[in-house]
Amino acid sequence: MNEKEIYNKIEFFLKEEKEIAVINVIETWGSSPRPVGSVMVVTEDKQIVGSVSGGCIESFVFGKALEVIKTNKVLTLDFGVTNKQAWEVGLTCGGKIKVFIEKFTNLDLSYVKKINNSFSSGKSITVATKILDGTRKILADKKLTIKNKDLAINQMTNHLKESKLELLNNQYWFFKVFKSTIKLIIIGAVHIAEPLIKFADILGYKIFIIDPRNALKTISYNNKVEVIKDWPDEALKKIAIDNNSAIVTLTHDTKLDDPALEYALRSEAFYIGCLGSKKTHASRLARLSEKGFKDIILKKLNGPIGLSIGAKNPAEIAVSIVSQIIEIKNNIHA
Repeated sequence: MNEKEIYNKIEFFLKEEKEIAVINVIETWGSSPRPVGSVMVVTEDKQIVGSVSGGCIESFVFGKALEVIKTNKVLTLDFGVTNKQAWEVGLTCGGKIKVFIEKFTNLDLSYVKKINNSFSSGKSITVATKILDGTRKILADKKLTIKNKDLAINQMTNHLKESKLELLNNQYWFFKVFKSTIKLIIIGAVHIAEPLIKFADILGYKIFIIDPRNALKTISYNNKVEVIKDWPDEALKKIAIDNNSAIVTLTHDTKLDDPALEYALRSEAFYIGCLGSKKTHASRLARLSEKGFKDIILKKLNGPIGLSIGAKNPAEIAVSIVSQIIEIKNNIHA
């Protein structure tokens, strides 16, 4: 379950007026099973959503989360500090994890709605939480005005791309970065698009497919896919392309792919991939170079598309494409 789904569940629980505990991984060392920012939810009636490890500390955290719901006090837990403690909770991977537990009630509903709105609006936000007492500040963008005493926090978030724990003004703050949902924009309703849509859907991506031809009738896609039947250079103008966007061209038709790539290369998309052989890609680069694109810009193109895994059929090619998108996303946003 991805973070968007978890926070939708949190909103549902709060609307049902259930008291819940929200647990975040706020710091890790070594080979910890889950990254910073991973989240788990425990309700007063003992439902569990999400995860903060590979299962090794969940049972212990579950009990402590119920205590937080009862006491209404925040709690920070360290695991793996000593070998004895690691074995007691099952953290045998050699890593260390620090988690922060806070209580949410119906009074926090508007706060959670702001987070969920950020997912749907495509605008990332950062929430700063003081570990000592659970004080929260929503830091939506660089234009946000906050008090001078918290200036260090504002300056910190201006350069923050990932969730992390920071010591500021002698207080520990956890900065949770809520990113907009990754958009996958597919140019061309070809046979590879169908498994690519399925994998992207599993990953929780917002999916667009663009094709002005009748090819859309030949593939299967669910109602969560936004279909645009305009020519790619016009269709792309209708999508808010940001640095959480990936663009994939699949048509092999220069009349469709080239205008799309010209637009994509001028955008903030973190990934641009092009289907085709090495020879096809060399010809593509030559055409785009004639259009005035410099080599440093053309390096943004991933072609032939996907990781080199010897993919043969459409499903395998789709796996290689999704894998390359994940690889580049994680390297860029690290």
